[in-house]
Amino acid sequence: MSKLSKIFSGIHWGTVSLVIIIIFQLVFMAVMARILNPADFGLVAIANVALRFYSYFSQMGIAPALIQKEKLEPGDLGAALSISLTVSLFFFILAVSTAGWIEYYFKIDSLESVMQVLALNFIVTGVSSVSVALMRRESKFKSLAIIEIISYVIGYGFIGITAAYFGGGVWSLVAAFLTQMILTSMLSYFVVRFPLNFKHESWQRRHFIGYGGRYSLIGFIEFLSSNLDALIIGKLLGVNTAGYYNRAMLLANLPVQHPVNILTKALFPVLSTVSNDHDKQSVSIQLSVLVVACYAFPVSIGVWLSSDEIIRVLLGDKWVESIRILQVLILSVGPLYLSHVIGVTLDSMGELGTKLYIQITMLCLLVFLLVIAAPTGEVINIALAVVVTEWVRVFVFGYVVSNKLSISALNILKILLSVILVTFTTAVFIWFSSYWFTSLSTPIFVLLVKFMFAVMGLVAGLWLARHILSKHPAIVYLTCKVPLVSKYLVS
Repeated sequence: MSKLSKIFSGIHWGTVSLVIIIIFQLVFMAVMARILNPADFGLVAIANVALRFYSYFSQMGIAPALIQKEKLEPGDLGAALSISLTVSLFFFILAVSTAGWIEYYFKIDSLESVMQVLALNFIVTGVSSVSVALMRRESKFKSLAIIEIISYVIGYGFIGITAAYFGGGVWSLVAAFLTQMILTSMLSYFVVRFPLNFKHESWQRRHFIGYGGRYSLIGFIEFLSSNLDALIIGKLLGVNTAGYYNRAMLLANLPVQHPVNILTKALFPVLSTVSNDHDKQSVSIQLSVLVVACYAFPVSIGVWLSSDEIIRVLLGDKWVESIRILQVLILSVGPLYLSHVIGVTLDSMGELGTKLYIQITMLCLLVFLLVIAAPTGEVINIALAVVVTEWVRVFVFGYVVSNKLSISALNILKILLSVILVTFTTAVFIWFSSYWFTSLSTPIFVLLVKFMFAVMGLVAGLWLARHILSKHPAIVYLTCKVPLVSKYLVS
């Protein structure tokens, strides 16, 4: 299978998984938001944020290290499994032991017990990380998609909703999450079985600790950047505001997060195999950035223009406090996921030092902005600090990678103009629908109309953008590899 075919296979099966999971996620969100209180979501959100302080180191970057390694030697899997289980067990004990202190710091009842139960996920992930990494390395995207669907539907669609219906409260969210993770672990090992032994050489262990340790440190820095806002809100403004913020953050990221994750999961293993070929990497990253940007920014403008209807339809009227928060946070989504895609290129090139330096710098910027915003006591100001940081991050990432891969200014300009055109066209179509359908009184009908016009605007924008992109290297490469799309992309 060619490199491009592997990417398309990953995108295809990832899309199947995405569509099904999003449908169930929307149903789950709509049902649970009407059964549970904002404080329940806020409590789990704070518990997850606190636990993720440990999770990046508990995983030690074992999965990326397995995927990125050019050739697996006998003993590599033993080294990976040994490190994964040892470190996961250590952080499970650490999380359980420190949960009481974290509850005392936040002064939120039941936080300790929720954290201690959720910490079981460290052990589950320690077992499953090797199997999941091997499936990605071997491009078993179909199996991954099926596992994701089964585990999510059973975990959230059955266990979570059933527990909430019978009065499970916050524990219904905990049960849903753990069920999903346990099923993922069991099914992953069923698909990709490997000897459960720990035999390995010390040099193999050093490889995983070296690459995985740096990868985990970068992940931890990225985690701090993406969760400091939630921690500050939970501490200063309480669980209700944390709940509103958490749901707004979820809705802002939901339409873009899964498609981008599909692309990056398929992209990283492929880019790792051509890490010494800058021409192929350059074309791959330009095509990826173009696809993500022409999707993420139009979707973001659509969510911004439809935020009122989205909140009322999906969450209900008691969540109207999330509307303003959503309108601000959605402005960070486009640059956030562009940075994510560009960062995958640095991972595949082994440029972890460069990526670490950038992420530390961005974390310092965010801390500075939050120090200014937090004393105001306004959740919107905290959200704005996140938005500014993400825009600075994407420009820094783009500048660094374009220099390393010698991407011309003209090709960058073509991508930028195309994204602006597609986003503007989408916004015009949504505005047109709002102008002509203001008399509609049902939020769900208004939302459906806006969605249909957004799709038409996106398609129209892409049709116009092909005139700008017709001779772009990424498009030329794509049309050569997939002639079927040439009649749509070449003007």
